[in-house]
Amino acid sequence: MNHEQPAPPLVDIDNKVFTNYIILNKTRHGISSDTAPGRVVFYTLGHGGIMAEKISFSKPSRSPQQQVALIESRGVQVYDREEAEHFLRYHNYYQISGYVYYFEVKGPSRTHRLAQPISFSDLISLVCFDQELRFIFFKLTTEIEIALRCSVAYRLSQAYGPFCFENPDIFRYPEQAQPFKEILLKALAAHDKEPFVAHFTRTYQEPIPPAWVMVELITLGNISWLYSQLRTDLQKTIAKDFSVDHMILVSWLKALTELRNTCAHHMRLWNKVFVNYPKIRKADESFPIIPDQKNRLGSFLPMIFHLMRILHKNQVCQTDLLQFLRSQPLIKPKDMGLSKWP
Repeated sequence: MNHEQPAPPLVDIDNKVFTNYIILNKTRHGISSDTAPGRVVFYTLGHGGIMAEKISFSKPSRSPQQQVALIESRGVQVYDREEAEHFLRYHNYYQISGYVYYFEVKGPSRTHRLAQPISFSDLISLVCFDQELRFIFFKLTTEIEIALRCSVAYRLSQAYGPFCFENPDIFRYPEQAQPFKEILLKALAAHDKEPFVAHFTRTYQEPIPPAWVMVELITLGNISWLYSQLRTDLQKTIAKDFSVDHMILVSWLKALTELRNTCAHHMRLWNKVFVNYPKIRKADESFPIIPDQKNRLGSFLPMIFHLMRILHKNQVCQTDLLQFLRSQPLIKPKDMGLSKWP
């Protein structure tokens, strides 16, 4: 029988006295007894002492009128209060504050001091530009995603038949077949009301539809994971459809997934720092990407341009996108990790 150990009444770490502690997400958080009145401070307690200080959240919810007053107090020029209040009624202030931050003086701590004069109209212009940029990239990633789905389903089913997704032989490590089967079953359950899914389950004895059906139900992230787990020869066959090295395509699929999700969830895009970013082909090494800024949107451009040339056999996408990027005077190439506009 397991017995819980009683919590000690006092925790003393690095001379910081804690009268109590709580467990959040399996991590101990000390509650300090020596804070200012009305202020509760949490500390993460680890084997090596205090790891990080946490304070209680105290920011209030603000009305559009109060949001305008706050943004004005921080130096943003508001010429039309009614327009600003209307805009903030339908645009989350928290998201807009990320655009304000771009214009602030950067330092060890945030002071909200602006590095240059800006107006609320400038903010609206930048927000709308970034929104349009997301629309453009979402359209492009959608085209690429559709092509990838087609290639994966076609190449694998040609080699291993309609139910190739369940075949352990397609994987570099056969034990990966089971977790992928679980992904397929979850996707199937999530779409069981779709007419084509209902038709299959009602008509056929196989529990999972063929690859060309299932590829329409799983996510781009699922496809990215599947591709990364395939045998090398199968990866190369699919990569050949896109005229790219198979290992580069592994990184591209991860990057495309994050880019697509950023656009779909309306997150700030033009100066985003990405967790997953695409490897650069040798053919694109002359592209003006700042070496230590490869995690910016600029490093996605050679990938997008290459894939769109494969799909459309022209450079219309490249010309139009670069023209659009140059159209916004408030942004600079370095915001996207570029030394200059291509």
